[in-house]
Amino acid sequence: MEVQKFTASFLDFDTFVSLRRATERPPATHFYQGIIVKTSEKVLASAALYLNADIVLEDKVAGVVGAFEAVDDQEAVSLLFRVIEHIAQELKLDFLIGPMNGSTWESHRFHDNPEQPLFLMEMQHPDYYPELWTKNGFRPIATYYSSESFELQYRDISISENRDRLTREGIHIHPIRLDQYEAELTNLYPFLLNAFASNFLYSPLSETSFKEKYLPLQKYLDADFVLLASREGRIVGVFFCVEDFLDRTQKTLIIKTIARDPDPLYRGLGHVMAAQVYQMAYERGFTRIIHAFLKENGTSTPISNHFFGTPFKTYSLYGKAI
Repeated sequence: MEVQKFTASFLDFDTFVSLRRATERPPATHFYQGIIVKTSEKVLASAALYLNADIVLEDKVAGVVGAFEAVDDQEAVSLLFRVIEHIAQELKLDFLIGPMNGSTWESHRFHDNPEQPLFLMEMQHPDYYPELWTKNGFRPIATYYSSESFELQYRDISISENRDRLTREGIHIHPIRLDQYEAELTNLYPFLLNAFASNFLYSPLSETSFKEKYLPLQKYLDADFVLLASREGRIVGVFFCVEDFLDRTQKTLIIKTIARDPDPLYRGLGHVMAAQVYQMAYERGFTRIIHAFLKENGTSTPISNHFFGTPFKTYSLYGKAI
């Protein structure tokens, strides 16, 4: 087996990308070095070491392993990780996190339920990937889950009371303006950066990169399911949903992002927005709602529980001391 290394130069990065089998192009942001293990006939395993100084994990000096792909060959993957660990140690890193393509804004986590069909926005990977990592000493450092609900008609007097209170406080809930989508993203950018700042392994994202990620979604969005809450012209809440176009058996809506201003004034806003989404989904013929990628004990968990969300998939993010 042969090992090839690729730097972050444009030519090297492009060559690394071209040699991989995946159709999804990994991000160049935070990319430090790409590694490929191959024979004369084919690539057996590949991954990239990303360096993101904004990712903080306790007192560890961590690097990030992403853009991973491999055939089911333990020997090749072990060689791949040995090379990555050697590079990381030379850089004085003492911990590796993955799979993660540089930051939590990008693809990360392996799913733990290979028997379940994928829904839109899930990372697709062979079922054997997690075992390849655990056999090389990686262990879960965070667990996530997705829940599903089939009870879309919901009445709760406390939600009505909160809605009335929020309205009196001047809070207006409205659909996103898809005909002014880029301008809406400009307004959303600082709000989401602040809202996500306390998330596990958070790192900031440039406004340009933010728009590059969200602009392509415009053609898939329905304004009724991307709700913004504002007060005095400032965004204080967002509920971002998209239809699961992969589900051919039923009409499913995916709740991708929930965020609100932490000020106590906005207490209950998430539940009020959720109730509006559920009611609209019911009226539009949806029969299932997925709350996607919730972190165990995360801030969105109470909303999922309140609306009868039942966990049906789990995901793991891994780490290893080196």
